[in-house]
Amino acid sequence: MNYALHRTKADSSKGARAPKPAGRTPARRTMLLTAVGAIGVAVLLLATVIPVLQVEANAAIPDAFSRNGWELHGPLLPLLALAGVAALLGCRRGRRGAMAALAGCGLLALLLVLLTDVQEIGSSGLLPGSFAEGFVVAGPGAYLEVLGAVLMLLAGGLLSLFALDE
Repeated sequence: MNYALHRTKADSSKGARAPKPAGRTPARRTMLLTAVGAIGVAVLLLATVIPVLQVEANAAIPDAFSRNGWELHGPLLPLLALAGVAALLGCRRGRRGAMAALAGCGLLALLLVLLTDVQEIGSSGLLPGSFAEGFVVAGPGAYLEVLGAVLMLLAGGLLSLFALDE
């Protein structure tokens, strides 16, 4: 008897399914990195209103000498954050130019912080109106500026890198 002519239903199955590949799917990876970029944008905006540089004199920090991100950089940080939001919207649609723009905004913010704020940390001098000597220390806003810039740079860079593989 020829078994090729009399196939059973079990013989006509499609076979075992292939296992799903390990790791995250590109859509989930894009969502995760976009969320990281959004956190970076939010942290960069937060650094605009929190003291970035503080003056310490005799172990006390007078609030009158603290400077926040707006006083140091004007509208640059909020503009970079706004450009980051626009780039994030493009990243959600898979636009490679937007991914590079997000990384560029993070790089510009990081350069701004490193070339201006970090240069003043550790400087000293006499405080106006007194003979007390004070020196500049990094406030919480300085760390937030760096964190936000690095998150934006990292998210945009990784999104661009993964977009090349697809």
